[in-house]
Amino acid sequence: MVSNSGALGFPRMGPNREMKFALEKHWRGKMDEASMLAIARDVEQQAWGIQMDAGVGLISAGDHCLYDNMLAWTEYLGAVPKRHAHLAPGNERMFAMARGIDNAPALDMTKFFDTNYHYEVPELETPVALQPNFANYLETISRGIAKMGADRTAPVVLGPVTWVHLARHANAEASEEATTALKDQYLDAILPVYAALIGKLAAMGVQEVQLHEPALVMWDSSKTLAAMFKKAYFANKACPMLSADVKVNLVTFFEDVGAEAYQWVTALPVSAISLDFTRGDSLKLVKGYGFPKDKVLGAGIIDGRSPWAMEPAKVVSLVREVASAIMPANPNGSDNIRVQASCNLQFVPWDVTCEGDLAEKVGGDVLAFAVQKVQEIVALAEAVPKITAGKEAKDIFPVLDKAWKAFSASVTDNTNTAKRLAGLTEASFSRPAPFKERVAAQQKSLKLPVLPTTTIGSFPQTAAVRKLRREFKSGALSAEDYERAIDQQISYAIGIQEALGLDILVHGEAERTDMVEFFGQQFQGFAFTSNGWVQSYGSRCVRPPIIHGDVSRPTAMTTREFKVAQELTLRPVKGMLTGPVTILNWSFPRLDVSRKEQAFQIALAISDEVADLEAAGCKVIQVDEPALREGLPLKPLKKADYLKWATDSFLLSTAIAKPETSIHTHMCYCDFGDCMEAIDRLDADVNSIENARSDNTTLQSFKEFNYKKGLGPGLYDIHSPVVPPVSTLQDKLEGFLKVLPKEQLVCNPDCGLKTRTWPQVLGALRNLVEATRNVRTLNGISDASGQAVTVPSGGHAACCTPVAAH
Repeated sequence: MVSNSGALGFPRMGPNREMKFALEKHWRGKMDEASMLAIARDVEQQAWGIQMDAGVGLISAGDHCLYDNMLAWTEYLGAVPKRHAHLAPGNERMFAMARGIDNAPALDMTKFFDTNYHYEVPELETPVALQPNFANYLETISRGIAKMGADRTAPVVLGPVTWVHLARHANAEASEEATTALKDQYLDAILPVYAALIGKLAAMGVQEVQLHEPALVMWDSSKTLAAMFKKAYFANKACPMLSADVKVNLVTFFEDVGAEAYQWVTALPVSAISLDFTRGDSLKLVKGYGFPKDKVLGAGIIDGRSPWAMEPAKVVSLVREVASAIMPANPNGSDNIRVQASCNLQFVPWDVTCEGDLAEKVGGDVLAFAVQKVQEIVALAEAVPKITAGKEAKDIFPVLDKAWKAFSASVTDNTNTAKRLAGLTEASFSRPAPFKERVAAQQKSLKLPVLPTTTIGSFPQTAAVRKLRREFKSGALSAEDYERAIDQQISYAIGIQEALGLDILVHGEAERTDMVEFFGQQFQGFAFTSNGWVQSYGSRCVRPPIIHGDVSRPTAMTTREFKVAQELTLRPVKGMLTGPVTILNWSFPRLDVSRKEQAFQIALAISDEVADLEAAGCKVIQVDEPALREGLPLKPLKKADYLKWATDSFLLSTAIAKPETSIHTHMCYCDFGDCMEAIDRLDADVNSIENARSDNTTLQSFKEFNYKKGLGPGLYDIHSPVVPPVSTLQDKLEGFLKVLPKEQLVCNPDCGLKTRTWPQVLGALRNLVEATRNVRTLNGISDASGQAVTVPSGGHAACCTPVAAH
């Protein structure tokens, strides 16, 4: 065991997504709770064992949860919305809050800081009524102690300020002042609960508790947040949160905390402070203000959000500088450095050793997933004395140093991509006509009714569809047979939409595993894992590609499927693309090229696809950017630069489109309030947004901004299996009409439908169309679109002849 090493968390899904499959079986009624929990505990035990075997000194416990860490703490605190309060405490109530049940919709869901992980947003109600129950959490800590010993078990406690900060007022119309006051009341209520919990952990014999407060990095952005921190933690032993007889490690991540917060936090009576040295400039803070000699510095040097292995020269230099910075106050300063990951390792896949020839694909053995990052933590911690003694990186880590040099030598630049980037002009980033002219041309071409109905793009990825792709990938199915089978799926999807009466159709995306992976597999410069899954929310996992070289598009990617779909109907079929910023933010980027340049490279490839779709006759092209907001830097001063190049990337993708081509985009599960100017600057003709779980708060942001372009607020939550009744959808749409004019609105679900079943999709879309028609009638809006209703035989036959396994 290496005492100066520590871990902040490990992936929860298991090496082969065991938790995903257990949860989904349980939700389908195919596995009882006891069996599901047995699998969860086995995954947790595996994670602990990996870290123990690697020699990690302090190992986190309590970070493993069944759905979401924020949601777990909402359940532990008993801060349950009234609509779920009738349910018995425990996992089933927690799942109901996450997924929704009849007459009790799910909690809102949004991105966790600037990651692609989604959390369930706690709702703060009046009066404050908590029913804390930490039995399940404390049982987890007991299991950790039994496995690892009390001296190595570090319970993870989600900090009270972060929980309150990420919560929202249950009343979406509450003022900012009312929300601030209610958050203050909740903080007052939960602080004694937290103090009592930490006391219980101390009584269990653990040596150190990790208080995770990532919201501390947002200190500079909010005086209210700073005040909450000062209320929860203060610099004397009378602080209830810090008075228990146990060491406390105050953990931050995702950015540096800023100068003011750094000076405040280093004065607190805690035993350790963990800082992220991979994002922001924590080194500058340590150099500028020193570090207390009575505390341990949890140095987050191993990047917990990147699949790339540590670069010896960089990490050795960083350790040396950190040690040098704290030594003036403490000659033995290097003894006070605990090497850690920058954050919980849940943001990277489990283990790279099962990836076969992946190292060869990226150009070298320079990847490290969670298992390898744990090993890196220990190796770097062991090397600290050698580093401070002046030994060179290449001598300390010779194998890894050689691998990185081989990788650097293997990277080749794409000359054509470089020339295109160098030749960009102002015209490369703007549509050929203003929105008013475009929308008139588009209406003349498309002849859509007022309140047109559509979907976001994907339809259910059934077992039959997944089997098709597996057989094609394995070689069991020829390309010709695979395309024929995919065409049958497209035909079915078009027929269904025709029968339901949707106005703008989609081909259903049966050929796509993932909205990023599908495109990345056809780009040069991307590599893919076979088992590199990362949790997105609940049981949902994604497999991010790895960008390792210049990006280009060798050939058209989507035109074949578009043509198949459009030939089956006289209604417009959307071309479906993923935007450059989303592809970048949902991939693991290169380390040697700026994110801006990588986004522009991807944008050029998408622009080529837009041109090819137009040439194929496509009149509506959707370029999804659900991840635009999540890439927004946490520090206010860094936001403008990001939003400029992010919107430029989208414009570079779509500027080539003709005025009569309607460009749609889709954005989901984030707070749009602080980036409305950037969203408007995208200049999309229609923007479909997540709004179903947000009580129209998202829609209100667009109204307050005076947004004039087309908008498709989500009419229902696709992440819930509940089929919304017509009355609910009708009321929702009537509410939209009170906020925005009818000519501006498009009617759609809040996201793609790939995770739902066909019965759920058919029921929900049937009700959506009926609700829309009812609202048109009630408001004197013509239901006529000007489109011919005749359905070509292929589409009609597909609708009337169900595809096998549906």
